[in-house]
Amino acid sequence: MTKVNIQTEHIIAYLDGKLSKEDTDTFEKQMQDSSELQKEVDDLRFICDASQKLYLQEQIDVDKHWREVSRAMHKNRFRQKIGRYFRYAAAILLIPTLISSVYFYLRAYRLENQPIEQVVLSSAYGLISKVTLPDGSEVWLNSGSKLHYPKHFIGDHRKVYLSGEAYFKVSSDKKYRFDVALSNGFTVSAYGTEFNISAYEDDDEIRATLANGSIEIRNEKKPIPQVLSPGEQAVYNKVTDNMMVSDINLYMVTSWKDGKIVFRRTEMAEIAQRLSRHFNVNIILQSKKIFNYKYSATFTTETLEEILQLLEKTAPIKCTMIEPEQASDYSYSRRTVIIEAR
Repeated sequence: MTKVNIQTEHIIAYLDGKLSKEDTDTFEKQMQDSSELQKEVDDLRFICDASQKLYLQEQIDVDKHWREVSRAMHKNRFRQKIGRYFRYAAAILLIPTLISSVYFYLRAYRLENQPIEQVVLSSAYGLISKVTLPDGSEVWLNSGSKLHYPKHFIGDHRKVYLSGEAYFKVSSDKKYRFDVALSNGFTVSAYGTEFNISAYEDDDEIRATLANGSIEIRNEKKPIPQVLSPGEQAVYNKVTDNMMVSDINLYMVTSWKDGKIVFRRTEMAEIAQRLSRHFNVNIILQSKKIFNYKYSATFTTETLEEILQLLEKTAPIKCTMIEPEQASDYSYSRRTVIIEAR
């Protein structure tokens, strides 16, 4: 076989399969005898492959490109520099991609496998607290209430725990359900709506009121959920284990989040309970006759003393305030209000 003069064009023609069978055999024989030629072919094959992948979308003629470059630069110098360039470029592009992939994988793994930090929000007596949850949902927390929620929501739904009263404005998410877990195995669920829940531990009833949208009330004891419509309130009695649904005055139920105490023909027993919780005092009703009294009023910035004075003016009752006393351990008891008939 005749030895041919090897040029870059000749190598490219070989790589493209454009040499005749005789020239191909001759070329391959020379590669076997020359490690330098073999390296040159390997380097140029790498360059051609890399160029074709990088510029495929632009439909660059790889053969023409390399012929033009080879006429402008010395063959060996060009091969060495461009070979290093593509290797470095590939490494530079690969490193941040690899780092990003590892970072997001480890972050997701930690979030899924490590205990999620829990946040406990408590609203002091006489105060209303507001918090924005990790998903953007807003919650108003009434006096003497607690809300437990994760620092991050992870999984196929969002879940919080409530003890007391809260108004929820749930950020809409059709994919991930929002659950409010209560005592007695109750859960109020929604996907994006506004509702009020009153579930104090010392109350005999749990009340869920829907402002707009839709909610489901589920009980572990009863598999069929109760669905509410706007303006409806579901009342579950812990003693009788019964639930009733009825229409309700939304303003009276939800106005507390705006700092108002609203009574609409409200019985004295409920008034005493709400004032006791709001002002952190003990209120004792001395006569059964008082239980039948009903009041309608709206209070905003009034103190407890001012409210009691107004109650005395509208009904034959007398209110006596007993100031707290210091115990042997230096703690103080709560103030007590005694309401009796005149």
